[in-house]
Amino acid sequence: MLGIAGHNGAGKSTLLSLINGENPQAYANDIKLFDRKRGSGETIWDIKRPIGFVSPELVRYFPKNQNCLQVVLSGLFDSIGLYKKTSPDQEQLALDWLKLFRIEQVAKLRLNQVSLENQRFCLLARAMIKSPALLILDEAAQGMDDEQRVLFRQTIDHIGRHPDVSLIYVSHYEADIPQVVDRELVLEEGKVVKRFRNLGGFKS
Repeated sequence: MLGIAGHNGAGKSTLLSLINGENPQAYANDIKLFDRKRGSGETIWDIKRPIGFVSPELVRYFPKNQNCLQVVLSGLFDSIGLYKKTSPDQEQLALDWLKLFRIEQVAKLRLNQVSLENQRFCLLARAMIKSPALLILDEAAQGMDDEQRVLFRQTIDHIGRHPDVSLIYVSHYEADIPQVVDRELVLEEGKVVKRFRNLGGFKS
């Protein structure tokens, strides 16, 4: 499991955009993901299908009239908002994820009506509903209080122990990084520093 750290402007967001297909430079460089070279004929949907993504900025892009259950369901289609008819089985799956995170009570509320903590768990449920091979969390605990950050980190630790899930966790704060993260890339101007985690924390 990989952590990524670095100051603002160090290139963390650029690196993530190269991975998730949102940066056209991915096609001009020798980049492989899931053993497939980028630019070999895949669509943006092929790229996004095995990737779950959580970021605080996502909240602002969802339609204001859609509820949290619809937000979670949109993860099945990799869309920001739900624009397709869903089946009862799909709706039950989304509700099951909300129940797993103990926030089923927000299902019918709009995303902007619920607490910041519950917004993040909704986005996490949206990412996990399609059983992604890679889960990317970009400053996902940003804005939470200490108790919320601990709960969120423990949840990610539980997910990260699943053998079929790989994890990339981006954060300015080492305290937010889950214990399952055992390697870290520190982006600095002009170089990348690799660090490995042991009982004493990250060591170069």
